[in-house]
Amino acid sequence: MSLNRLFGIISLLLMLLFLALAGKIVDSEWTVYERSTESIPVIRKLHLALQVEEKLVVERGVTNLLLQQDLQDGEAVRARLAPVRVASDEALRNLQQALRDQASPWLALVMRNVLLTEQALAATRQDVDLLAAQPKAQRDPGTVVVATGMIMNTMDVFAPAVAALSSVAIQSDQQFHDGVDSAQLASSLRDVAGQMVSTLTAPIVARRPLTEQERYTFAKLSGQADQLYAVIELQLRGYSHKPDFKAALQTIRDHSLGEGLDLLTNLFVTGRSSGNYDLSPDEMVASYVPRMAAIPHLRDLIVTDMIREAEQRNLRARNFLLATVSLALLALGTFVLLLRVIRRRVLRPIIDATDLFVSLANERLITAIPTPRYDDEIGDMMRAIHVLKAHSQERICLEKEREEMIAQLQATSDTDFLTGLLNRRAFFAQGEQQFGIAQRYRRQLSLILMDVDHFKAVNDQHGHQAGDQVLCKVAELSGRCRRKVDLLARYGGEEFLLMLPEIDLEQGRAVAEKLRGEIEACHFQLEEGVSIKITASFGVVAFDHDDTLENLIVRADQALYKAKDGGRNMVTAMPREPGQGARGSAQDGHDRGRASA
Repeated sequence: MSLNRLFGIISLLLMLLFLALAGKIVDSEWTVYERSTESIPVIRKLHLALQVEEKLVVERGVTNLLLQQDLQDGEAVRARLAPVRVASDEALRNLQQALRDQASPWLALVMRNVLLTEQALAATRQDVDLLAAQPKAQRDPGTVVVATGMIMNTMDVFAPAVAALSSVAIQSDQQFHDGVDSAQLASSLRDVAGQMVSTLTAPIVARRPLTEQERYTFAKLSGQADQLYAVIELQLRGYSHKPDFKAALQTIRDHSLGEGLDLLTNLFVTGRSSGNYDLSPDEMVASYVPRMAAIPHLRDLIVTDMIREAEQRNLRARNFLLATVSLALLALGTFVLLLRVIRRRVLRPIIDATDLFVSLANERLITAIPTPRYDDEIGDMMRAIHVLKAHSQERICLEKEREEMIAQLQATSDTDFLTGLLNRRAFFAQGEQQFGIAQRYRRQLSLILMDVDHFKAVNDQHGHQAGDQVLCKVAELSGRCRRKVDLLARYGGEEFLLMLPEIDLEQGRAVAEKLRGEIEACHFQLEEGVSIKITASFGVVAFDHDDTLENLIVRADQALYKAKDGGRNMVTAMPREPGQGARGSAQDGHDRGRASA
């Protein structure tokens, strides 16, 4: 395939790829724009539906209070019920108007539930008014219970409308899942709060103790209120940085569920033993209901925030769409222009140069050398690239060698030349990290300081070379007893340090005891064929509020001193004593340990 045709195919593929990517971006942003456009009216309708629920809850509470009052005592309640009913009707009309403004099959189902709610509400009100017109003594208790249940049924009839609007809002934009759930939970919390008041209304009016069923109902509703608030607080954890949400949650916690719930709880406690309540139903409602205002306020904040977020996302998506389309057209024009320039300034000269080299290779010397149309640096660029490539290869090779050398030097500087273990400097460098983890997170960490017993006698009797063999063998045995995460180092002379992360004092003592037994049971074969027995003493300590790794080592040295003072070839695990840790006394013990060894 010729270079010219290959360039044409590649150009076409690149253009198609660019158009596909631009189309994908436009399609994605269009989806965001479309979803946000659809979700805003749905959320508004959901807000209206939640307001209807709130009004029905208020009407239910006032209605229950009316049914518990006698004729002469119920006039004030009737006066209060009239505007409450007006508010419920107005909320239903607002929702109906919003549903009529948008034609949709699923909205027809919601409208049907709203109409059924209106019918059920009208029937309930008629029955309530007939009962309230009778003297309390003539009211059939069963009929009163039925009327009260009809109010709850009215809310149950309306519940599918709220559920349908919530489902559509979430489907239109999954990012609103938590917000929709939180708004519904806030409405449910307000409903539960109203039911708690209704449960206490009848006993307070009659000045009688609570029945067993009323006690059970109140306790269950109280638990539901706490659970609903906990879930709401969890759902809104992403809004904790917003002052309005934080203040609303704090108000609910302090007033609605704090002071308000305390008020009802005190009445509940009184009602369990007697009917001597210290306030009337009106006083209870006047004291409790205002504290509930924070719950619908939180709900309104959630809905307002969702609408604001949807509007911002809609605006961002629209602006991004316009910018993307404009940039895509500009980039497409630039891309076409660039292809033409490359074809004329790069591809055509390369093709001409190729034809010339082919002619020269075939010894067609009569081929005329064309005069360059442009004075450019294509040839110089290619030669420079070859030079740079050669230099780069040489540089990479040198860098690799340098890194290998640095790694070798690092390993050499961290390793004890005799035993192959970490040296003292490397132990402190790595041990400080493990000590810092234990200190910060209060993790378990044990430290074992080991000293070969009578090592000087080995050097004196068998020579320093034999002593070196003993140290290497002890290092080998110690390495078998440690885990991969443990740090094993030669601390100096015949002393070794073993740091055990996530190991407590008793477990560290067990590790030291195992290693002590291994060393005691081992026959150390020297080069001259002599076999000797070696023992070691161990000091074991565990991290316990030590401020530095050096202090921990000092305590290990003190434990080692006790092991040597106790006869050697033993393990002394020493917990931190009260008041221990001062640098002066610790250093004195360290010096005494060195002197006795």
